Amino acid sequence: MSIKEFTSSLSSRHRRALKWFAERTGQESPWPTPLILAGEIPTLLACRPKGIYKPKWSQYALSVRLAVEGPYPDRERVLRKDGTWKLAYFQENKDPHSRDSEYTNKGLLKCWRDRVPIGVMQQIRRKPRVRYLILGLALVSNWKDGYFLLEGFSASGLVHDPALSRKRR
Repeated sequence: MSIKEFTSSLSSRHRRALKWFAERTGQESPWPTPLILAGEIPTLLACRPKGIYKPKWSQYALSVRLAVEGPYPDRERVLRKDGTWKLAYFQENKDPHSRDSEYTNKGLLKCWRDRVPIGVMQQIRRKPRVRYLILGLALVSNWKDGYFLLEGFSASGLVHDPALSRKRR
């Protein structure tokens, strides 16, 4: 399946935000500025206080970011020969049993259930000139022991396992 097939049922606002991540896959960027279109409220792409951004206007999480020396034990991204990648991203709240107490985690779970992509960015430089590597789009493929397992799309829009895990908790 293509990215377009995964996003066709989303609002145009959500699709435009995800497109920002897809178009910048593999690029370095400063903190992303809000998307502004005539007659619309600006669309944030990420939020500084939390690693998982779940906007009020959506039932889904929109993006996740990895921070240099962040508070959570995120794992290193694993690149594959076909250009896809995987990443174990730790939930908000260090207690895996408290996963469902955080609205941000619920937003990622909803992405998993409905197979909605998220944008992923990784901090690569600290202040004063903070920079991020835009990893692109990913699907949540599972959750285990506090980790959301993300399957990243290749630059050409392929995902490693389009069927993904059907078991959702």
